[in-house]
Amino acid sequence: MRSLIHATLLAGAVLLTLGVAQAEGDEGWHLVSIGAREYVPIEDLCRFYRLVAAEPLLGEIHLSGSAGTVEGKQGSPYVFIDGVRHALSFPLLERDRQWYVSRTDLSCLFDPIFRPSRVPVRLSFRGVVIDPGHGGEDKGARSRNGRYEKDYALDTARRLGTILRSHGLSIVFTRTSDVFVPLEERVRIARAYPDYVFVSLHYNQSEPSGHGVETYCLAPRGAPSSNNGTWVRRVDYLPLPGNGNDLLNTLLAHEIHLQLVRLRPDDPEMDRGFRRARFVVLRDNPLPGVLVEGGFLSDPVDSSWIDRSEYRQRLAEAVARGLGRFFQATNLRASASRAFSTKRGTDFP
Repeated sequence: MRSLIHATLLAGAVLLTLGVAQAEGDEGWHLVSIGAREYVPIEDLCRFYRLVAAEPLLGEIHLSGSAGTVEGKQGSPYVFIDGVRHALSFPLLERDRQWYVSRTDLSCLFDPIFRPSRVPVRLSFRGVVIDPGHGGEDKGARSRNGRYEKDYALDTARRLGTILRSHGLSIVFTRTSDVFVPLEERVRIARAYPDYVFVSLHYNQSEPSGHGVETYCLAPRGAPSSNNGTWVRRVDYLPLPGNGNDLLNTLLAHEIHLQLVRLRPDDPEMDRGFRRARFVVLRDNPLPGVLVEGGFLSDPVDSSWIDRSEYRQRLAEAVARGLGRFFQATNLRASASRAFSTKRGTDFP
């Protein structure tokens, strides 16, 4: 246990250097150890990002300011940023009428979203590796009309590639036909393009069926995957290639998810959240990357939408808009930025 606690604190020290900088004239951050983790008072977060707390309700917080809005509940694994659901690495805590946010979430969630221009960028990206999920004998989820996820994913990937190429971006596919490509091979392909970002496209299923869209990026080192609750496993402390892009991963997933949840604005259950996971194509991938779940083929409503080619086109356009906003936010001014300066400006369809 001591070794795990030490690893947590060591990882926290690294995260602090990335995202928790002291503002000019600021009094600094007041780190508080609660259990084996470090937290920061919500007052510090409000002061740094110039947020104002509304009169607190029992077990809830509501913050707002020029950076955006934050709504959360005591013990909830999610927080709503600008009205959109985001998974926390660790739930917000309330102790003696004082609210706390984990140091990990401050560094790897709030800071890249509230200060995208401060996210470190090592090089200018010029393209996108598009990864259609499944393929060949790996059929993936089955829709209610008998079609398979592998086919929907490939169709959506082709549509996304067409959109991005029309804006001058270079595109690489991990598969272009109905063939099986091992996960490790998909990562190997990505490694050959260090100045690209990675987008894996999927559709979901569950029993009983869920409903809505999810956008995943890699969980930070020392934090659990979203579907594991707050339980941190020993393997969660291992350094992974993808963790070198934690802040870029967050920003990329955030921008894409913002666009996806607007596909069906009249559906209150559309937003299943920005989430964290350690999927192979994210954890072993040196590129900034996301995995999109575009809806549940096991759900009658989602399945009927996904079966429509016009909906898959709209979903591809939403992912493209998110990518466009990501490139803008990170001030990538090389070939990618020039591509966005076409006659259509920086607006994707």
